[in-house]
Parts: sequence; structure tokens; C-alpha cells
Amino acid sequence: MLVKKMKVLFIYNLYYENNKDIVDHKDKLRTSFEAAFEQNKEHSYEVVHLGYEENDIKNSEQLNRTLLEKEFDIAVVSEEDHWIVYLETAKKLGKKLFLCHWDTWLAMSSNLEVNFRITSKKPRAWGNFQQTLSLAQLAEYCNILVFDYGYNEILPNMYGVATPIDTRIFYKDPNIVQDLEVCHNGMMYIPERIDYARMFDKAKVNITYTGSMNKNIYPAQMLTLNEYANIFQRSKISLCFTDSVFGPLNKQRKGKIYEIAASGSFLLTTNPEVIDSRKSAWFKQGVHFDSMNLGDCVDKVRFYMKNPDVAKNMADAMHEHYLQIDGPINWWKNIFTFRNL
Repeated sequence: MLVKKMKVLFIYNLYYENNKDIVDHKDKLRTSFEAAFEQNKEHSYEVVHLGYEENDIKNSEQLNRTLLEKEFDIAVVSEEDHWIVYLETAKKLGKKLFLCHWDTWLAMSSNLEVNFRITSKKPRAWGNFQQTLSLAQLAEYCNILVFDYGYNEILPNMYGVATPIDTRIFYKDPNIVQDLEVCHNGMMYIPERIDYARMFDKAKVNITYTGSMNKNIYPAQMLTLNEYANIFQRSKISLCFTDSVFGPLNKQRKGKIYEIAASGSFLLTTNPEVIDSRKSAWFKQGVHFDSMNLGDCVDKVRFYMKNPDVAKNMADAMHEHYLQIDGPINWWKNIFTFRNL
């Protein structure tokens, strides 16, 4: 499909928990766009941040006024705290507006689709977030990008999408030696992760715990983005845990899955259903990755340590599949398609 030149407006909070030392994951929207089109300037973008600096959007009134006054083909907005999009704004912008839904935030059922359907109908007023409209109400007029559940169109105008990745940073480098056998790259702050760490420790399986870009709640280290990406490039086996901070019933499709795929490491994950949906799946177990649980995790890790070629073949297949379906260029072309031009 041919797509006309597109101008994208990004609106999001730049900093993680307002910590100016740490850039929030939402900035991946911008960096993946740059990775997709830096060699081809057919598409352009503008960024306006939520916050309290001089040029930031400081409240909802200003946010909605900005959306109605600026010129763009697509606006991708990550609402936050008291920065919310009004229903009248969604009505006026229609399919030009994409609202980001990063987390399901619900643990009513062990079924991911049930959780999402309940969430989509409830006002999103939790913690500091003050959007009293449901996703279902807004989706009558604009598009919703769902990052932790579903594949392509889940419900009308609601699209399950992969986490956008900057493949200038997360990429497969044949010149980097994979000197880490088994690694967990990230925060150790959820009970599921601690349970697995204890299991591996008891079995004397040597796991490398590296740290995080955001928090360090384990004997590890704070990492820069480049250091974080380099760990995946160096890891033969990368572990991914998918329980949410909101409890074991709330599974989430982590952005780490796509970071691992882009970097060429082998994915061993819990709860593989987060990669599936009713219509299709991002990756196939046994072809692109494998899963584990507390009963078989030690045996699985030991198997792939003894059979590195098996792990490498799946990692290579996952890497190629990722680039074909959700590398930055295809990720953004899908968004342009959802625009329904």
C-alpha cells in the first residue's frame, strides 16, 4: 500500500517517574520513528512533552488545545496523571488521534482477553491517572494502541501492537561475542522474578543479573540504554518474566520480548500466552522461542546451555521474523494503515 507523506505529532511525558536522569520508555515512539525513516525523509515528526518546563504542556486544557491547533496527519498521545484527552477532542480528530494504552492494570481473571475486555469498559481513574473515560468510549471516535495485550485489531479501533524498538541501539551484531550464558536483564522487583531467582540459586544454575535503566532492587547495577542493549547482544539465553507488578493474575507482554528479538538473543519466557491472541501470535513457541515455569525452568535452562545450536537457531529465526513483521519501518507502516486514509 502506498502511503502519502505523513507528519506525526508525539505527545508524552519524557521522564520516568519525573526523574530527569532517566528517559521514559515512551520515548521509544520517537526513536523507533527515527530508526525507521532516518535514511528516508518522506515522513516527519514533532514532539511536545507533558511536564512543567517552559515549552511543556502543563495541563489537560493545554493538551487538548494543542491537539486541536497543530497540523499533523497522526497524533500519538500517551496520557498521564492529569493530562487527559477530552471526548470532544477525540470526536473532532477522529482517526488522526492514537491514544496509547501501555498497561492493562487489572487482575480480575487469569485470562488475558477477559482482563482486557473488562479494562476497556472501565474508566481509567487509578492512582494518579485521572482519565474518567473508558477505552471503549474513546475508541468510538479515535484509535487505541494497546501495548501489553492482543495482536492487530482486538476490538474496533483498538490495536494490539508490539513495543516500538530503536534498532539503531537494539540490533544483532555478529562482532559481539555472546559471553553471557544465561541472563536476566532488568529490574528484580516483582515476586515472580524473585521466585525464579531462588529456584536457580537453589539448583546452582549460574544466572547473570545485570540491573536496570530505571531501578536497582537487587545486587546488580544501574545501566545506560546502550549498556542495557549490549547485555542482550552478549547473552546466549535471555530470561523474560511476564507477571505484572499488580499480581500473578495480571500477565503482561513485556517490551523486553522485542528487545531480545531485535538483539538476536534466545528468549526463554514465562507465560507464553502473552504473545498469543485469538487471531494470531507474535512468535511461535518451539520455532522462535521457548517458555518455562517453576517446575521445568532449571531443566530448560540446562538443556539450552548444553544445546546452544538449538537456542541459536530459534534466536536467529525470531530475529528475522521480528524484522519482517515489526521492525521500525513495518511498525510505522501498520500505524499509517490504522489511520484509514
